[in-house]
Amino acid sequence: MTPTTHSDAVHTHTNSCWWNSDEARWVCPHDAAAPLVDVRDMIVVHTAMLREFRLAPAAVRRVAPGSAKGAAAVERHLAFVCDMLHHHHQGEDELLWPLLRERAPAAAAVLDQVESQHADIDAALDRVAYTRQAWAATPDAERRETLALTLERLHALLAAHLDLEESAVLPVAAGVLTDAEWGAVGAAAAASMSKPALVLAIGMFAYEGDPAVLRTMLSHAPAVPRFVVPRIGPRAYARRARQVHGTARP
Repeated sequence: MTPTTHSDAVHTHTNSCWWNSDEARWVCPHDAAAPLVDVRDMIVVHTAMLREFRLAPAAVRRVAPGSAKGAAAVERHLAFVCDMLHHHHQGEDELLWPLLRERAPAAAAVLDQVESQHADIDAALDRVAYTRQAWAATPDAERRETLALTLERLHALLAAHLDLEESAVLPVAAGVLTDAEWGAVGAAAAASMSKPALVLAIGMFAYEGDPAVLRTMLSHAPAVPRFVVPRIGPRAYARRARQVHGTARP
C-alpha cells in the first residue's frame, strides 16, 4: 500500500482507491477533493429486502395446507419482493457495474464476484418462482415445504451477496460516481414499479430505514407524493405484513 497525504493526515490506499491515468492522480473515497456520494439509500433497500426474504419461509409454513386464500396472499407478496430484487439487480448490472469497472479497475475481482452472485441469485429466483406458483395452485404440505426450503436457500445467497456489496462495493461507488450516476440506479428501480407498488415499497423501507435517508430518497419527487407517500406507505406495509406475517410488526 502507498501512503499519501490528504488534508494533513496520512492516508493508506485501499481497494476503494484507484489510479486515474488521465489525470495522473489517485482518487480516494476519503479524499476531500472527491466528496463521497451518499449511498445509504442502498443500505435501506437491502435491509428491507433481506428482512422480507428472511421472514418468507415462516410466512409460507404458517399457511395451513389447503388454504388457497392464505397461499394466494403470501404468493402475491413473494412475487412483489422477488420482482423488486430482480429489478434492483438489473439496475446494478446495467448502470452500476460498467461504471465501476471503468473507474475503479482495482475493484475488478470483487465486481466479478458480485456479478457471479447475481447469476446465482437469478437462478434461485427462478426456482422460487416455479415453486411458489406450484404451491399457490395446489397449496398442500409437500409443496409448501419445498417452497420454504427454496426460500431459505435464496435468503442465504442474498445475505452473503449484500454483505459483500456493502463492505466492498458501496465504498468504491461512493468515491468514484457522481450523485446523478448513483441516483440513476435507484430511479431505474422505481420506474419499474406501479404507483401502488412504489407506495408499498416505501412503507417497507420505512419500517427499519433511517428517516433522514428516506427523506433524501424522496427529495426529487413532486411535492404531493413527497408529502403523502411517507404517510400512507407505512400503513400500506402494515396491512401487507398483517396479511403475510400475521402482525403489523414482523
